[in-house]
Amino acid sequence: MQEANVLNEIRPMVVIGAGIVGVAVAEQLQYRGHKVTLIDRESPGRGCSYGNAGHFATDVVLPLANMKTILSVPKLLMDPLGPLSIRWSYFHKALPWLMRFAMAAAPGNVERSCQHLRALNGRSIESYDRLLGRTGLTDLMTKRGALTVYERPDSAHRNQSTVDLLKGYGVEIQSLAADEIRALEPALGPAVAGGLYFPRTAHTTNPYRLVTCLAQSFMCGGGETLRDEVVGLENASGSVDIRLSSGKKISAQRLVIATGSWSKKFAQQLGYRVPLDTERGYHLMLPNAGCELTRPLVSFERSFVMTPMEEGLRLAGTVELAGLEAEPNYARADILFKHAQSLLPGIENRGATRWMGFRPSLPDSLPVLGIAPENPRLAFAFGHQHLGLTQAAITAELVADQLEGKAPEIDLSPFSIKRFQ
Repeated sequence: MQEANVLNEIRPMVVIGAGIVGVAVAEQLQYRGHKVTLIDRESPGRGCSYGNAGHFATDVVLPLANMKTILSVPKLLMDPLGPLSIRWSYFHKALPWLMRFAMAAAPGNVERSCQHLRALNGRSIESYDRLLGRTGLTDLMTKRGALTVYERPDSAHRNQSTVDLLKGYGVEIQSLAADEIRALEPALGPAVAGGLYFPRTAHTTNPYRLVTCLAQSFMCGGGETLRDEVVGLENASGSVDIRLSSGKKISAQRLVIATGSWSKKFAQQLGYRVPLDTERGYHLMLPNAGCELTRPLVSFERSFVMTPMEEGLRLAGTVELAGLEAEPNYARADILFKHAQSLLPGIENRGATRWMGFRPSLPDSLPVLGIAPENPRLAFAFGHQHLGLTQAAITAELVADQLEGKAPEIDLSPFSIKRFQ
């Protein structure tokens, strides 16, 4: 990140967090004519945005907290390298979050979360069209849809209730036979028994480059960046004071917190409690996979995704609850290759690299968006869980509208941090 010569002075607009959400918010505000400072301890995109699956997953409108998930948890936890893992040393810390997660799975709560997720996702691609169009980055979004594949003949029947639910919320889905799936992706082997095609989704071939290019566009447009660590926030008269590890202090007339999994402590410093925890996600990058896909492909039975990227084939997925401090368990990345071998005969892992990142997750699967209660100087844009990439552009537009005193395109009250107070 380009260093900025920041003195101890007032900044009109400050965004903390240079992941895809924070950069999109900063760019949107700068585009609208505001003087914006973007702060992060790392360069843009080096957090969760670096290693995500690259999928604009507009089809994901069913929250993780639902009865199907709850009923499957005991079986999932029996496999230490399966799609869900809880480190038992962390269980007591995760228990309050897990209890809220269970309550969020009640049918009425699930229905409300579906409606609100659909409101965001249904506008996400159009928001990206505007963002990438004006920044000259349209080549970083590929619109070829996505596939979910079945390996067992009975999987289509077992998944039908979910398919019907998604269609009821306006998600476009086409059922495909095995030969139709392989016609779209010839690299797939004989294990595929059929699947689903989601035509209204998209992917990026380089999520990290997407963030860095957006950050560069922000700076070229007059935005200011500061690479420093925020160590404290404090409400002041007419501003929010920001203390940095370098010893500098900045007073922000308007502040947006977009710090992903680290947002909980900053919200708490300003008087807001939020049940935010982190889902640790892993990826395995295959630069010499020896086979090609043309769009994201999700395995229904194995719960992981494969996405074609500029640097190779990315295998991503799994959920691990272990907090922000525990060492990575890279066996969770390595197991993804074994899963991929079942679908892509001849796939190779020569030169493979592993990565782990933190998904900021709230029990109801909804992010925290918008101006803080009783504090118009402060706004939030965090907690997007698995959908930070998908929802970044629409988040930026909605939060910018509120900061400018305009009515956002959708009601942000369901996403308010007030729901946890």
